[in-house]
Amino acid sequence: MSATLLLSDADFQSAPRLSAERQAANERLERLQQQRELLQRRILRVEEGSEPLDGSSLASLHMRLEGLDQDLERQRRRANGQCCNCGGGCKG
Repeated sequence: MSATLLLSDADFQSAPRLSAERQAANERLERLQQQRELLQRRILRVEEGSEPLDGSSLASLHMRLEGLDQDLERQRRRANGQCCNCGGGCKG
């Protein structure tokens, strides 16, 4: 026995918009991941001594890395249609 799914015109109209929103969220997530990877590489170079600090302290680089980790977690939640933990129950 097959199940029949009935969709209204509103369902079809909102589907492309949702897809575009998810695509934008995925693009933001990818950019943040790239930024995190570059920052992590820079921290490793500084810790190894192969790159001098240019006005940024190692502690501030680690703080930026922690901030990127938090942003990544929020974007992952949004990409999955969940609240980003803003406290407002945004659900993505």
